[in-house]
Amino acid sequence: MPELLVLVVGLALAAAVVLAPLLGSNRDGAAVEDDNEAAVLRHRVALEALRDVEADRRAGSLDDAAYAAQLAEAEGRAAATAAARGQRGGSDAVGRGHDGRRPAVLAAALIGTVLLVGWAVPEGGVANRTVTNEPLAAAMAAEEARQDRIRALTDRLADAPDDADTLSSLADAYLAGSTAEDLARAAGALQLLIALEPERGDAYERIIGAYLRAGDTANARAAHTAYADVASADPIELAFFDGLVARAEGDAEGAVAAFDRFLELAPDDPRAEMIAGLRDEASR
Repeated sequence: MPELLVLVVGLALAAAVVLAPLLGSNRDGAAVEDDNEAAVLRHRVALEALRDVEADRRAGSLDDAAYAAQLAEAEGRAAATAAARGQRGGSDAVGRGHDGRRPAVLAAALIGTVLLVGWAVPEGGVANRTVTNEPLAAAMAAEEARQDRIRALTDRLADAPDDADTLSSLADAYLAGSTAEDLARAAGALQLLIALEPERGDAYERIIGAYLRAGDTANARAAHTAYADVASADPIELAFFDGLVARAEGDAEGAVAAFDRFLELAPDDPRAEMIAGLRDEASR
């Protein structure tokens, strides 16, 4: 109890000495700061939504079409909030008044912190109170690991450029990314893989998916046509990608026909429920 009383008195003194002179100052700066803080917060939320889409994709909960749609929406929202943030002066403007209030606020915060240290920090030390953004940290670690893998696979290809397994792994590493550059490099690796192993159906399926994610329907259709000529092509996968490509092309009738063919061939496929939903959507 005595410690709590000391804390309260100390914080009151900090407010009286440092913050009280600010109470009569112009309020316009505070309003600007609030707007800036809101803009920064909205941008952070938009970035979190973008990371959530990537996490869902890696977890396998989004198909290519749903991923492309959600990614486009999240990227648009992030771009809009970034623009709004820039118009308000960016994060550097947050907390910076026009009348020199920021140094005083920082001084008050410092005094309050000194008073709080001995009372609020547990015996285990400051480390026990550290709070981290775990999803963001995990996403950053995953991206760093992906880049390390890409470098290792690229080095391996330099010594063995015709190694199909390495090319396949490199394509997967690029496909785990989300940028246009990642998708273009994935498509390049898969084209080399198809040149080495023309009957490799999984390479065709992945390159069609890469083109769909990039919004390149012309190349997606060309890759699907080439896949259809492969003797070992899987008819279920042909129907699956035929429907997705037709949907991306705006061909509702073709999409319904392809989705019906998929559902007829593979009614128990884990993707059947999703395809049924896409089929109903296209039919409307």
